Amino acid sequence: MRLMGVVVSPDGRRVYVSTGRGRRMFVIDAASDRPIGSSDVGERPWGIDISPDGRMLFTANGPSNDMSFVDADTLRVMARIQVGERPWGVALMP
Repeated sequence: MRLMGVVVSPDGRRVYVSTGRGRRMFVIDAASDRPIGSSDVGERPWGIDISPDGRMLFTANGPSNDMSFVDADTLRVMARIQVGERPWGVALMP
């Protein structure tokens, strides 16, 4: 498994990491530096970002040409949306 992207929650308590070929996004507790959960978000999640309120995560899933929208509390994939060829990153605009 190769770590690809990292984003920190707005409150600094959690770190979210995408794993590329691992298909997963891991959640790490920032205080203990230990994994506290994970979610299968799709094929090769590369880029990752979080909403300003910390409620929703977004992963760019390259080979499947989509993005996953993940509830940050439950780690449940709420939707997968087609976005074009091989998305690599995620950038949110205010």
